[in-house]
Parts: sequence; structure tokens; C-alpha cells
Amino acid sequence: MTPETPTTDKPEPRGEQPPAADTAGAPAGTGATTGAGTASTAGTGTEAGTGSGAGVAGRRPAVPALVLLITALHVALLVTYAFVYPTWTGYDEAQHVDMVYGLQHGAGWPAPGEKMIATGVAATSDDFDRGRYQDMFQSGGKRRGSPSFAEIAPTPRGERRSFDELGGPTPLDDGRLSNQMIQHPPLVYAVGAGLLEILPGSADWAYDQQVLALRLLNILIVGPLPLLAWAAGRRFGLPGPLATAAAALPLAVPGFTRVGATFNNDGILILATGALTVVLAGVVRGDLRRRTAAWAGLWFGVAMLSKAFAFALPVTIAAAYLVGWLHLRRRVQVTDDDSPAHPPAPTPRRLPALRRLAVPRGLPVPRGLPVLPATIAVGLGLVIGGWWWVRNFVLYDALQPNGWATNPPRREALLLPDSFLTWFGYFFRTMISRFWGGLGMFEPPQLSPVAIVAATVAVVGLGMTAVVAAARRGQPAAGEPGRIARLGAPLVLLAPVAFAYLMVGQRSWAEYERYTRGIAVQGRYLYLGLVGLAVITAAGLGRMLGGRVRLAPLAVLVGAALMQGLALLAVCSYYWLPRGVAFTPAQVPDVVSAAARWAPLPFGVTVTVFVLAALGWLAALTLAARAAMVGGRAAGTDANPGAGDPAAGDPAAHLARQETPARS
Repeated sequence: MTPETPTTDKPEPRGEQPPAADTAGAPAGTGATTGAGTASTAGTGTEAGTGSGAGVAGRRPAVPALVLLITALHVALLVTYAFVYPTWTGYDEAQHVDMVYGLQHGAGWPAPGEKMIATGVAATSDDFDRGRYQDMFQSGGKRRGSPSFAEIAPTPRGERRSFDELGGPTPLDDGRLSNQMIQHPPLVYAVGAGLLEILPGSADWAYDQQVLALRLLNILIVGPLPLLAWAAGRRFGLPGPLATAAAALPLAVPGFTRVGATFNNDGILILATGALTVVLAGVVRGDLRRRTAAWAGLWFGVAMLSKAFAFALPVTIAAAYLVGWLHLRRRVQVTDDDSPAHPPAPTPRRLPALRRLAVPRGLPVPRGLPVLPATIAVGLGLVIGGWWWVRNFVLYDALQPNGWATNPPRREALLLPDSFLTWFGYFFRTMISRFWGGLGMFEPPQLSPVAIVAATVAVVGLGMTAVVAAARRGQPAAGEPGRIARLGAPLVLLAPVAFAYLMVGQRSWAEYERYTRGIAVQGRYLYLGLVGLAVITAAGLGRMLGGRVRLAPLAVLVGAALMQGLALLAVCSYYWLPRGVAFTPAQVPDVVSAAARWAPLPFGVTVTVFVLAALGWLAALTLAARAAMVGGRAAGTDANPGAGDPAAGDPAAHLARQETPARS
């Protein structure tokens, strides 16, 4: 395969300085070097260096086989959880499905307090919310003698009826609270309604099969997250093994797998913010083009049509453009003939990556602050998604009105003594616990506290290592970004998680002051920032591994396998084993059989899903171990990391340097 034709963009407006190439001083193998080619994820409009430290200008790298395998494993895990968790056991799943069902039947979008759940939906979901399964499912009742799902005979699969047959869209009028999801934008519900409309005969499917279709929609939405993490790592400049490790990190969060496997409006926010992070990973390295700004605006707009957590994203976008501008101001010098001082060596041929919008090397440096691209990004997003919140303010005098239109009675436990320290201790512990293992409604089941603490210490420690390493490096050489740009780049990628944490904390504290209870403390609200968190964690891992970065994908996959194994052990022990029965390997057939009885599809399909997920783990771990021992592109490793440069393969050096993208 011959190198692709270099991309030529239209000239930038006058007043911008011509760029300079940036190959001088770039460490081989950091992924921040020039002449390394580019890669992208479909639809993000982004690219990344290959991390080889050398390459043919404009060449696209193939997505590593291990990254593709990790993505397939991620999807297999999501489908597995969709069968492990019975219908209606997702967070507010009945309410989310009811919004779709209402749109299908012309209910429109009523005002807060006016959307009552449909009779056909409540006919089966009430068993989990207020009926015979409520004590076991929501209140830990198995410990008090309530039977588990394994001890309850579900309605035989052939006798399960459709929503229409169970009562249809007629709203209930029994004095219960309304469907509060009316407070959220309608994007994912409209997509779900459209999906069920185009599936032939779906209206006559059993209710659990219709819910499964919506769950598969959510799986399709969050399925690309490992690819986004890999692309963000590459675009940020991480070497291949560390970008692959970033792709594997979402698999280490069982709570995210559970959320992604059920139907909700979290998935679309996670996808949109993840894709935006890929775009901003290039912005912080100097990609201030208007085309890139348009992609940022597109994904910001999608996020605005998902949940109110998107309100914090304009600050992140503005910060990214400021850091990128600071980065470009210290570009690397070029020779008089506008060619790199040290031409890169060619790399072996690679298959094309996913479709991209190439970022040209030698980006123009604006004379002033990058107001125009930042305005395009934020403004376009507000045009796409801001109208919904303006509508709310005009109609209800609030950007996000109370979906119930009343203050409902609370069933959370009192937190005493009434003090800030009491609340903060509960908030801090619970957010960590439910981030990693929000496995029930809410507990039990739950991950082992040892696993939660170990995972938290590892991720926080590695993230801090990456940030501190970027900040501590001494005086930058000519052409290298300054201290603010070095420190700002990783902080921008961590900003979505940080802002979400603060927003959850603010609301929880306000509710505590009113009710003296721990309300709205859910770790799933942080999943919108998983892509950025994965990239910075992988960078810190590379710093710790030093010249052994090829071990990074295997290390993360082993940790993910342990976390998922412990999570499935907790879930299956609580839901799928009878009271008083402890899990042993001999119980696996009983667990599978019990879960299959509740599943919406035949027994053989359930078993096949579980087997494929197990085989996926085996294949991914084997390929990662092989790459750790012998290297190779299959795992996204560099051909010769570290050759001739003691800083090569060290993401701390990358975070300290943040080389400017070269010309294409």
C-alpha cells in the first residue's frame, strides 16, 4: 500500500503566522512525535499519531487487533450483563422505557407532573418497584429471608405478553408519582421509539423482548467506548501500548458495564462526552482549526440533548482551546526550506485506520486568543442542543424543572448527626463505591470493599502521577510547551469527571440540607468522563512502568478481569443462588440455568452469550500476554520503543513535552 496523499486545507485567514515543523527534540516512541501518521475514530473528526516515533507523512495506522478485540469483549460483556440482570433491574429502567412507549403512542412530551406511567409498562415493572420483588431487589431483603430470583418461577417465556396486551399506553391513575424522566431531553427516547417502529412486528413482541431491543440500542451506543479511549490516547500522544491500555480501562468498571447493558439516558451522554474528549485531546496539542471546532460543537450538542451534566462542558472546551493556544505559541523551529531538521524514517506499511478528518501538521498560530474556534465549538453545540433548555426556561421558569412537580417522600436512611462532615463522609464513600460497583438498587449486591479501595488507589495514584509528572518538569527547551500548557493538557481531559463530581456533590448537599438524607449519590454520573480518565490513568501507568510499557495492556486487562469476576460473583450470588447457598464452581450450571429462565430469549442464546464472553476474555488476555512478551503491532505496541532515547515510552516525558502536530 502506498502512502496516502497529504491533506491540503484551505489557507487560514490573514493575521495568523505560518507554522513550523516540530520534529526536533521529539522522543521516539512517545506518540507525541511527528511524522508518525494519523488515526481516528469514525465520526469524531479526530486523529492521532501512531506513536512509532517515525513514519511516512500522512500515513494512517491500522487500529491494533488487541484494541478491536477489547472492543468486541466490551460488547460481549455488555450483552452478558443484559442477560444477568432481569428486565426492569436497570436504574429507573421502567421510567425510561415508558418514555419510549409514550412517544410510540402519541403521548408527546407532557409537562412535569403530568406523565403517568403506562398501564402496559407498570403491569410487570411494578413487581420490582413496589411489588413482590421489591424487598429483595431494592432493600437487601434476601438477608432477611426474601427469595432470590433463582427461587422465583418467572412467567414462562411463551406466555409473556406485549405491552399492548398488558394494558397498553393508558396512563395509571392510582395516586403514584409521575414519570420524572420528562425533565430530560428526548433524544435517546426518540431514537428508541424509532427503532421499535422500524423493527417488523415489534409491537407484538413480549414486553421483555421489547426492552431487550432498547437495551441493545444502549449497548450499541456505549460499545465504541474502548475505541474512543484508544483514539483519545493516540491523539493526546500516548505510545501504542498505553493507548491500548486506555482502551481496556472501561472494562475494569463493572458499574459502567451494568449501566451500559440496560436502557437509560446515560449512554448517549457517555458516548457524546467520550467523542468530545477525543476531539479535545487534539485541541490541547494545538489543533485549533475551525473544522475541528465544528466536530467539538457537534458532540457537545449531542451531549446537551442527553442530560444536564453537559452544562459543564463549555468550560472544558474553553480550557482546551486556551491550553492548545499556549501549546502552539512555543512551536518547534524548522529549517529555512520549511522541512524538518531531522527527517523521520519510514515505517512498515499499515492498513488504513477508521475514517478520519486529517489534522495537518504545522498548524497556524493565531496572533491572539483562539476566540473564534472556541466560539464555534460552544456556539454550535448550543444551537444543536441548547434550544431544549431554553424551551424549559420559557415554559417552566427553570432550565431543568422538577420532573415530579412535587417534592416526593424520601426513603433513604437518615444521616445523623446533622452536619457537613456526616454528609461528606457518606458522599465520599458512596460515590467511590457506586462508581466501581453500583451493581444493585443500590446495595446489595456490591463489590468487595478491598477491590473498591484497591481500584480507587490505583486509578487516583496513576492519575496524580501523570499530572504531577507533567507539572514538575523543569524549564522547557525551545519549542516545548510551557508549564501551564503541560499541566493544563491532562487536567482538561480530567475535567468532565471533576465537574460531574462537583455537580453531584452540590445537589446531594442541597438535598441533605432539606431532608438530612443521602440523596442522588450515584457513581454512574461520573461515567461521562471515562475516556479522559482512561487516557490519563494510562499515562500514569506508563510512568510507573518506565521502559516496560508493553506490559500496560496486559496489566489493565488482568485488573479488569479481576474486577468483572468479583462483580459477577457478587451479582450471581445474590440474584441467582437460593438463600443460604454459597457460590462454588459447581454452582455455575445452576446460575446459568436460573438466569436463562428469566431471559427474554431461549436458553441456548443465553448460554452462547456467556460462552462468547468467556472466550473473549481468554483471547484478549492471550494476545496481550503475547504482545507483552514479544511485542508486535497486534497489541498496538511500537516497533522499537525507547530506541536511542531514554525518555522514549515514558508518558511523563510526553506530558511534559506535548509536541505540536506536524504537517501532513
